[in-house]
Amino acid sequence: MTRILLHAGKHPLTALSHEQSLAVSAAGVFGSNSGNALFYSGVCRALSTPDTKIVPDGYQTRRREPKPEHAAVINDSYDRFVLPMANAFKMSYLQQLRWLAGLIKQLTIPVSVIGVGAQMPYGRSFDDIDDEYKKVVSNFAAAVLEHSPSIGVRGEYTADLMIHLGFDAEQVRVIGCPSLFTFGAAKEPRRKVAELTADSRIAFNATPSVKGIAEFLEENMAKYPNSVVVAQEVERLALMLWGQNSVKKENRRLPVHKDHPIYLQDRLRMYVDPHIWFKELGESYDFCVGTRIHGNVAGMLGGTPSLVLAHDSRTTELARFTGIPYRMFSEVQDKPLAELYAEADYSQFERRQAANLENYKSFLDSHGLDHIFTPGNENPEYDERLASDNYPGAVHTLAATGEVGVSQLIDRLAWLRQGHKGDFARPAYAYRPPVGGPKLIEFDKLRQQIQELQREVTTLKGTVSKHSKLAKAAAQKTKPKSNPVRRVLGRIKRTIGKSSSR
Repeated sequence: MTRILLHAGKHPLTALSHEQSLAVSAAGVFGSNSGNALFYSGVCRALSTPDTKIVPDGYQTRRREPKPEHAAVINDSYDRFVLPMANAFKMSYLQQLRWLAGLIKQLTIPVSVIGVGAQMPYGRSFDDIDDEYKKVVSNFAAAVLEHSPSIGVRGEYTADLMIHLGFDAEQVRVIGCPSLFTFGAAKEPRRKVAELTADSRIAFNATPSVKGIAEFLEENMAKYPNSVVVAQEVERLALMLWGQNSVKKENRRLPVHKDHPIYLQDRLRMYVDPHIWFKELGESYDFCVGTRIHGNVAGMLGGTPSLVLAHDSRTTELARFTGIPYRMFSEVQDKPLAELYAEADYSQFERRQAANLENYKSFLDSHGLDHIFTPGNENPEYDERLASDNYPGAVHTLAATGEVGVSQLIDRLAWLRQGHKGDFARPAYAYRPPVGGPKLIEFDKLRQQIQELQREVTTLKGTVSKHSKLAKAAAQKTKPKSNPVRRVLGRIKRTIGKSSSR
């Protein structure tokens, strides 16, 4: 049995409620963005052969400074460390890369990085990259390559960056994102409607930091009333579940606060399990569009025509490599959505995915990783467990009505209460009865103990005072008499003084 430690928030076969998915950590179970769950779930399914055991690290390996004892546990417990990654080569992720590099250097087992990418403004020259960025990325890659024949990157842009940093082309393999190979070679989506109309069901996705995205959503959400925004950030999950506004300074024209019309109309959705995400986009929507690459990957895997509105290096390189139709957002943000839908070309997607899957399988083989795409390694039990009804559907806002809204509200209230023990443990609502009860008896005992200790302290203070006085008296008795020499000198000084005064 091969034991693999997988860099992932959770195992895809572990079903968590919406509330649990948020409560796992400050970043949620999926590491701040639900798009992360797509690629680690894809890798997990691919490597889940009948003779393989996969254990997620819960993202703990990137959240702490590595110590020898951490590496020792991994070396003793696992045969491989596999890291599905996305846009990890970015300035805001440098500390995590430092910690991961430090850990990997202490490992003695093979390490495989699958699908890592660079995140930079579109068209940025490598000569302008920050020196610290170069140092950290190079250090991480070098550590991985000490345990691996190559690094799997998302696209040509990241591959060129690695070569620019001094790595050999043979050490860098362009494999795209493993999420697209979740079910093998993805198929071309079929158009459900010939053209977009006011009745069309559209799933939008949006990156809050992209300039102009708020205006784009406002216009199109009004034009297509059956549309929704599918959120991905952990802050949106907190907003939808509990009405918790984001602490970030984000454009309030976006649905990032509980007073936004999209929130109040319950037109905001989120998914905590990728396969549910794929299924609902496939069954409920005609078109998927926006600036989130994995938001559109989810649409394509669900069989729904999707369009990436690219805005930086990561979205552009992955869309190009995978064959998902894309347009530069800055060039088409004012163009009618119906025209973008009509112009999207999906004819090359399926052909490209078939070739990309063969490349992906070759990469896994070169790393010695067994996978379900090899005849005889299939694992139908995995898919049977994934198809269970244990997984929650889409998250709705607190403003949701009808059966779904009531059901989710009941779930949240149950989560908040969690029975008598849960209520009693909340310090903000603590209550002590004025008389009786075991808690009062405990307080009486404590009060008695405090009084006894106070009496002991008073007694000790008296003893210390008594001994202090005795010591002072003894010191006075042993004090030496005045020095005779000093007495003579004193007399001389006084005599001289009298003489001078005459």
